[in-house]
Amino acid sequence: MKEFFVVGNQTSKSLSPLIFNHWFKKYKIGAKYKFVEVNEQDFDKVIIKKIKSKRVFGFNVTTPYKKKIIKYLDVKSTHTKKIGAANCILVGKKLKGTNTDWVGYLNSIKLEKISKNNKILVLGYGGASQAIIYGLFLKDFKNVTVFNRSKKLIKLKGINKYTKPYSFIDKHLGGADLIINTTPTNPLNKKQTKQISNKTIISDIVYKPKETPFLQNFYENKKIYGITMLVEQAIPCFRQWFGFNPKVDKELLKKLNNKTK
Repeated sequence: MKEFFVVGNQTSKSLSPLIFNHWFKKYKIGAKYKFVEVNEQDFDKVIIKKIKSKRVFGFNVTTPYKKKIIKYLDVKSTHTKKIGAANCILVGKKLKGTNTDWVGYLNSIKLEKISKNNKILVLGYGGASQAIIYGLFLKDFKNVTVFNRSKKLIKLKGINKYTKPYSFIDKHLGGADLIINTTPTNPLNKKQTKQISNKTIISDIVYKPKETPFLQNFYENKKIYGITMLVEQAIPCFRQWFGFNPKVDKELLKKLNNKTK
């Protein structure tokens, strides 16, 4: 039986095994998807062993190893090179890595009427955030502002500018069309939350719980939940491994909804 897995430092909480095992069963694929939870000290030893295993045909990489996996790749997709991180690996004679986080996020907002000139605020500048920002720039969203606790240079798709500190965010909140929280917490205080219009679309990439501490502050706003991005980034991973897009059916959505309450 073919083996697939997700590797990270808290993958026992991941819903990726639920998603991929559902698809394996649906399409009668002789494979099993597991989680591999490893600390930073043991990452290299564990990943080398997995790569050499004849049972392993592919895997996903999550926090905090999306950049660390790069050194093992024989082939990097264009997006992987530009983002500097990979989350989807195909194991064969050569190790091929790609990044599906950016397309996963863009697909999670595709049903919303967000124009290229709408004002978008991104909270945080970690690995997943960089992929999302890359996707926004790639698709020519022109009004993207990134806020972070420390000053960092954004160098993605020819863009060279710095993140802004949260102390500058107040003057941006009122006119925002989309706010994307990529941090594991709620970086806004109550006063800042009240400045946000109920017409602003609110998004969080954390998927468990579904109503994150950040999303709980917004009762009237349209929300984009983290579980949507997780599923959308999994689809191109599956296609990378098996050559076709899996269907997101009602049974899968029901399973995920039960796990994210």
